[in-house]
Amino acid sequence: MAKGMDRLKSHLVEIVVFAGVLLLLSAGTYSRNRLWNDELSLWKDCLEKSPNKARVHSNVGSAYVDAGDYDRALEATERAIQINPKFAEAYYNLGIIFEKRGDLSQAIALGEKALELDPTLYTAYYKLGSLYFEKGQYKDAENAFRKFLKTFPYSPEAHHLLGVVYAAQREFGKAVAEFEGELRVNPYHTLSHLNLGQIYWYEMRNRKKAIYHLRVALMLDPFLPNQGEIRRLVRALEGIS
Repeated sequence: MAKGMDRLKSHLVEIVVFAGVLLLLSAGTYSRNRLWNDELSLWKDCLEKSPNKARVHSNVGSAYVDAGDYDRALEATERAIQINPKFAEAYYNLGIIFEKRGDLSQAIALGEKALELDPTLYTAYYKLGSLYFEKGQYKDAENAFRKFLKTFPYSPEAHHLLGVVYAAQREFGKAVAEFEGELRVNPYHTLSHLNLGQIYWYEMRNRKKAIYHLRVALMLDPFLPNQGEIRRLVRALEGIS
């Protein structure tokens, strides 16, 4: 049994990081649920009526991002910056375009530029947190998420993402605090339960809490990644007298 648990433990960091990456991949689009074609038509119509407004060009660029047309998104967003070189949201949107193109360094630079121009553009802190994490800049990611949470302490996913950052640095006590904070915002957050279950057992040897959180994770999503191994771990923990 011990050998099997050691083998499962090797997946802890992998699963914790996978959970974070899974959310980070969606972090830039968590608030974009509209039909992009309607949005694009709307902003193109606005552009015909107001061709010299930076915000309109920037919004056209965002609509093209949603449509997956990054070349036109780049053209529209750069035009917004030409009209207003101090328009922070345009730099933020331009950073998203570079992220979509795979240039994380440029995306980070543009996000930082956006915050330099407007320190109250808090969505940029959220985005930068995810970008820093992907680049392995964990301290920078931690600082970005913490700044975001100062203003939006009940924002969906933010505590979980900060927890993943702490887990990646093996600061498991802080990770637990953030995962539990996410569960206070959303008690049905599957990945927070999953990560708590693993940390409580492998790092803290708290069998009772580990079983509870792993069971809840499996109940909320029976198709979790590596769910077979998680089920075997639960059975093994239940068999400990």
